[in-house]
Amino acid sequence: MLDPVRFSPTALSKTQITKGLLSALAAAVCALTSTGCDQSNTAQSQAAQTAVSNTATSPSAPAQTQGPSTTTAQPAGVAQASAPSQDTAAAESEPVDGPPPLRLEPAVLDFGIIAPGKQAEGVCKLINTGTKELEVLTVQPGCKCTAINDIAGQKIPVGGSIDLKAAMTAQSAPGTKRADIKILIDGYTEVITLGLVNEVSLPIRVSPAYLNAVKDQPQSGRIVVESIDKQPFRICSIGGKKPNLVGFDMEKDEPRSQYLVDWDFARDFPEGVAPRYWIIETDRADCPLVDVFVRHESSLPRPSLKLTDYRHTFGRLEEGTSHEFTVDISDLPESERVITAASSSSVARVELLSSEREGSITHVKLKVTPQAGTLGVHFIPFNLYTNSKQQNVAVWGQWVPKGTVGCFGR
Repeated sequence: MLDPVRFSPTALSKTQITKGLLSALAAAVCALTSTGCDQSNTAQSQAAQTAVSNTATSPSAPAQTQGPSTTTAQPAGVAQASAPSQDTAAAESEPVDGPPPLRLEPAVLDFGIIAPGKQAEGVCKLINTGTKELEVLTVQPGCKCTAINDIAGQKIPVGGSIDLKAAMTAQSAPGTKRADIKILIDGYTEVITLGLVNEVSLPIRVSPAYLNAVKDQPQSGRIVVESIDKQPFRICSIGGKKPNLVGFDMEKDEPRSQYLVDWDFARDFPEGVAPRYWIIETDRADCPLVDVFVRHESSLPRPSLKLTDYRHTFGRLEEGTSHEFTVDISDLPESERVITAASSSSVARVELLSSEREGSITHVKLKVTPQAGTLGVHFIPFNLYTNSKQQNVAVWGQWVPKGTVGCFGR
């Protein structure tokens, strides 16, 4: 649905800005010269009035013969007749205090389900439902995740339409993402908002997409794990352990397309410390691992650098395989640069490959390599070091024996 928002007074129509400046300049000149500025022939009228006054007050002035004259002052009625047309023009240049007669189809662009980090595209029609041509002054996405085609300056005829194309890049973490695009039409003070929405999900979806186990929240609950395509699958393990599936016997029952999983923080994280993600292993080749964000005091990030994302995974790899990945840092000062990366993990090492700036983003390319014999799901914590700061990050995934298909179980 449309969501009108009051636009800033500084973003007035181009016509109003131009005429406003000219009017202000004219008023200033009039004030300095102490002359009237009500109509275009004021100077001529004033000169004519002065001549009449001088003639009336001079005793030696001879009588003037009545007759036609081209310098006679314009009758007052004529001068006054021009005022309504000026008022009308001024009124027409004033911006309308409200939204433009514009309909969006659809009012919300729903991109549906998008895989993490992927991009989806859509089109919205901007339809002129008014009686005058409309001009698009500017269009502004409200999120860096959104890209649009440039339609600023385009005109929409009465009853006609133009296309606004939008592309939305999915965040890396599963869940629902909302954004919007603001559309400003010349001559109107309110903007029109186009809503955007998508759901980020792997082929196996978890609902809710996180465990909320922070202080003063319930420390146990249930989540639904289901396949988007409704195809049956098996849950092999969760957190490296046998899963607690409600109403399902792993030894007897046939695979399902949906499971109800019971979780308990004290049972599933006995040390009271949780990794950032609780990993579900499945037997699906296109989705062997599903991560569930654990919202807990021990898992929340402590940023010293502005990372654009905290979810870094290499998925499932065969034993001994390395993986290259990128960590992006936003607004790193020019005086700061990434020097090195190091991990204290005993199962894998992380090394810095390169660091390159692109606008306000610094792309840090890294590589994780497992130690010989490393198998199973592992979280590899490491630190990024700059001139004066360090940031703790983690990369996670699973190493399995070569040729493994389906469940590995740990």
